[in-house]
Amino acid sequence: MMLRSLLLAVACLLPTALPACADPISILTLDQGTVWQTEKPGMDSEGFIQIRNSGGSPDTLTGVSCSIADSTALVDASGAPLASLDIAPGQTVTLSPKGPHIVLTGARYRIKKNGILPCAFNFTGSDELVGYLNGVARPRS
Repeated sequence: MMLRSLLLAVACLLPTALPACADPISILTLDQGTVWQTEKPGMDSEGFIQIRNSGGSPDTLTGVSCSIADSTALVDASGAPLASLDIAPGQTVTLSPKGPHIVLTGARYRIKKNGILPCAFNFTGSDELVGYLNGVARPRS
C-alpha cells in the first residue's frame, strides 16, 4: 500500500495523469509519542501518540504491537478493548490517558526515562507504520 500511495502521489504531479488523482488515499503520519516508565521488568504500562490522516480517504487503526511487551492492546478511556479506531480524512486522533490509548502488558524490560520504544501500528488502508514512544514519568494522581 505504501508503494501505491507513493506512485499515486507522483502521478498526481503529472498533468496527463489527473484521472489517477480522483482515487483518494489516506496519508498517515505518527507524531512522537510517550509511554509511562516502569520500575522493573514484567510491569504493565500505557502508551500515547497522535495519528494524523492528511489524505482524502478514511483509514482504520486495527492494532498495535510493541515488541518489548508480552501483549499490546488498543483500549478505550475505561480500559475496554477496542477492535479498531477510525481516522477520517483530515482528522488527527490522539491516543491519550483520558481517551483511547495503548496498553502494554508484561514489559520484558524496564521502560526507562527518555528510553525510546518502537511500536508497529497496523491500518486497513495503509502499510504498517512504526511509531516511537519516549519513556516519561507517570504523573502522580
